[in-house]
Amino acid sequence: MDGQDLKKAMEQVHIQDKMQEDIIRYLRKEQAGEANQVKADEEKRNKMKIDKGKPGIKEPGAERTDKEKYGDARTDKRKWNKTGTFRKMGTLAAAMVMAVLVIAVPVRAAIRYLVQERMEQLPKEEVESLAEMMEEQEAPADGFSRPYSESEKERMGELYRAYQKGTFPQGEITRLKDRGQVEENMFCYIEETEFFYFPDRELTDEELLEIIDFNYKRDYALAQNTENQADIKAREEEQKRQQALLQEEGGISQQQAIGIAEGWMETLYGVSIDGMEMNAYLNDDDTDIRKYCVNYSVRSQCYYYFYISAVDGKLLEATSSWAVDLDKEGMEEDRAKEQIEVCYRQAEGILEQLGITDTYKNVYCFYVVEDGKVRGNNLGYYFIREDGSGYRVDFSCEENRFRGCRNATLAEYEMKMDPEYVKERIEGGEARTVSLNF
Repeated sequence: MDGQDLKKAMEQVHIQDKMQEDIIRYLRKEQAGEANQVKADEEKRNKMKIDKGKPGIKEPGAERTDKEKYGDARTDKRKWNKTGTFRKMGTLAAAMVMAVLVIAVPVRAAIRYLVQERMEQLPKEEVESLAEMMEEQEAPADGFSRPYSESEKERMGELYRAYQKGTFPQGEITRLKDRGQVEENMFCYIEETEFFYFPDRELTDEELLEIIDFNYKRDYALAQNTENQADIKAREEEQKRQQALLQEEGGISQQQAIGIAEGWMETLYGVSIDGMEMNAYLNDDDTDIRKYCVNYSVRSQCYYYFYISAVDGKLLEATSSWAVDLDKEGMEEDRAKEQIEVCYRQAEGILEQLGITDTYKNVYCFYVVEDGKVRGNNLGYYFIREDGSGYRVDFSCEENRFRGCRNATLAEYEMKMDPEYVKERIEGGEARTVSLNF
């Protein structure tokens, strides 16, 4: 997936520009690392070819299969991703986007005690078997014989929360080596192709729990790799060091940031964090603002991110993404226009909840149309003050659902309206704006 494809996918699930830049920068860094490794491997192979025929030197790969020859490169790509893996629920592009939302962080997500205890009690042989299976796999994400039904998606989210609180499956998903072993209407996982086979009926709660459990076990097995463990420990120790320095300077603690984020989760989204995974870390980006990122998620379902000032505890940004949005078509523009004023009034209410009661020179509703439909069903409201600073509040026009808010500027709004800017990111897309200076 190149940068353009990634950018399009991120706009589809509504990821804020700053986060998009962080994700793309992260992937470029990873790709650069892989490219350097490939170059080093190529130089090594060329050297060995020159040495071919010398006593004691064998031609590389002369007695090995392709899997054996490229096993090391595959291992590099499957290094621990810092907090776990996200498995494909829709398109590959979407899976990669949501994966990076989870992986581009310096520490692991906090796993609830009951789940951690379950993982630590896994037999050594099972952990090694899972690690060996993943070592041999090549696909970047799982495949599925059919999409999840709407009912299955809803129950998966509920069961994920229940799993966090100790509701575990009675059995395990059947693992088969290859597709030839699959029987009609079988519920199983094919190791060779990383493929889930679902029967032509609704999956039971037990089967959905087995999928959740299997994903956790894979993550745990991957984390046990010695190299991955060293990487995890180094990152977590660096986080502790940075946070200790911050508190010496009078900044807030990570625990305080978590408490603040939890409060905003309830206030802005009306969502309980019960049964969600939580991850928190001191954000190390290119800005001068020191902040904590606190995020909550139901894996493969929804993600909520809060950026809290590490200096005074103020909320700097809130954003969210839902996997269900990946499968939805944009709303027809004419219908979306009917929602503009409704969402605008709600956006005003969000700012009031944040304690913001400024006077604005201009208020605009910005959206992008593609093939007559509002891309991502997203309406972005720019509240611009006299000096050009302001805020952006985002809503889904389909459910009038609040998505996120952050600081913004007139310059950013004008950039978003630039046809060349839109064309570069969305082929066939056109920017629209509605002035809301009532």
